[in-house]
Parts: sequence; structure tokens; C-alpha cells
Amino acid sequence: MSRRIALLFIVTAIVASACSSASGAPPQDAPEPVTYDALMAEITTSGRPTVVNVWASWCLPCRSEAPLLATAAATRENVHFIALDVRDNPADAAAFIAQYYADTPMTQYADRSGQIPIEMGGGRGVPITFFYDAAGSLVEIHRGIIDEPTLAFYLDEIQR
Repeated sequence: MSRRIALLFIVTAIVASACSSASGAPPQDAPEPVTYDALMAEITTSGRPTVVNVWASWCLPCRSEAPLLATAAATRENVHFIALDVRDNPADAAAFIAQYYADTPMTQYADRSGQIPIEMGGGRGVPITFFYDAAGSLVEIHRGIIDEPTLAFYLDEIQR
């Protein structure tokens, strides 16, 4: 019995070391950190309507709305979509992106502190979605999970 336990311990240690990053660096497909100023500069200078969706891998409603946002990003080519991951760890964020946004034309950023949505006027809750017109002016803040009719309405509003 003790040999089985020792073998189990060794196998567990090998698997754990193989799955971890030796350098402690975030996975390569984890979202890049961004500052509030850099994000706002991107929104105001893009020249396109912009949607900023704030999400976290641990947020169940974020998982529910992700396919809808991915479809919108893929079909609304004249709208810039930004996904802002907050208060998350890089490995979980990378897994979320791989599952929901792998082939989606969305810019991915991370805000480990979760302060950027507060500075944007939205608060700490997730999900939250910000809609900006082409001039970079805030049109709407949608708190909570977004549904298809609401998303379509605000996409139409920011494209006027």
C-alpha cells in the first residue's frame, strides 16, 4: 500500500511540474496588462465605435454572454471590440480566451486590480459592457449579462 502511495505522489509531482510554468510568467496567450490611460487612448483614437466588455474567467454570466460577444465581434467588422479581463489569474484568463475568443477579432487586455472599470464609471461588478461612438464618447454602460436584443440595440446606437 505504501508503494502505491509513493508512486501516486511521484506521478502527481511529475504532472504538476509539467503543467506549471518554470519561469512563473503568464501563458503567452494571456491578455496583456493595460492601464486606464492606454485603454482610453485606444478608444478615443480608433476612429471606430468601440465596445469594451469587462469579464473574468470565474464569472458564470461572463461565460454565458461570451459566445454572443464573439459572434458580434466577428460580424460587426466596423466596430472595435475590446475584452478586458479583471481580477483574474493569467492561466485562467488564457483558458477562457482559448475557449470563447480564440478566433475572434477582439483586442484582449487584463486589469489584475479591477480598477479600470471603476475609473470608466462602471463599478466593480462583472460582466459590464461599455459602448463608445466613433468619436470616443461614452454612449451607454450595461451592467450585468447582456442579451442579443440589447447588444444589437447598443451596437446600432454607436454606429449612427
